[in-house]
Amino acid sequence: MGLSLEEFSSLTDSEKEAIISKTEQSFRQNGADFTIKSMSELPMLIENINDLIVEGKKVTC
Repeated sequence: MGLSLEEFSSLTDSEKEAIISKTEQSFRQNGADFTIKSMSELPMLIENINDLIVEGKKVTC
């Protein structure tokens, strides 16, 4: 995203959503299988990845 916490905090909610969406789109176009909007989403993502592995699905990170 390329913003400091101070810069990000100064954005409006709609500006934050727009930059998050743009960043997510860029990551996906460059091969990301998963993205999160904040670190608070990380434990759930790890749990989901672990579930996929248990099901025998190949997961690359």
